Amino acid sequence: ARKCKPRVKIGSLSTNKAKIRGRETLRIISSLPETAVSIAVVAVIVGAATTFLNRRTESSQDTESPTKTCEDCGGSGVCSECNGEGFVLKRMSNESAEKARLMAKNMATRYTAGLPKKWSYCTKCSSSRSCITCDGSGKLSYNN
Repeated sequence: ARKCKPRVKIGSLSTNKAKIRGRETLRIISSLPETAVSIAVVAVIVGAATTFLNRRTESSQDTESPTKTCEDCGGSGVCSECNGEGFVLKRMSNESAEKARLMAKNMATRYTAGLPKKWSYCTKCSSSRSCITCDGSGKLSYNN
């Protein structure tokens, strides 16, 4: 009951025309060989790029000078003044905090009265949040 016509090529897709009960249908068959070739080419390019970058990284590590841990940040690369937050809370002295707690009217304000209310941007790192001595790397190179 099926009469198949010859294959027709449309762009990169192969199609079959079949006549079923007087109706003409068009079946599209995916072009797997072209896809497989393109995947293989991409895999070769990615592999070559990976090898190139790996060799480049290894050669740059060999030429690096010896380093020591940054003393300002302790090797973390974070600003020691603001702990990487970019701002510093203005602390109250213990005497003024105690005085504020005693003057508070109820328990809620008595607790929060001694806490710092004001803040300012970190002046050591200019709010960049990283250590300025080692530029955030945590390591310093030895100078001969």
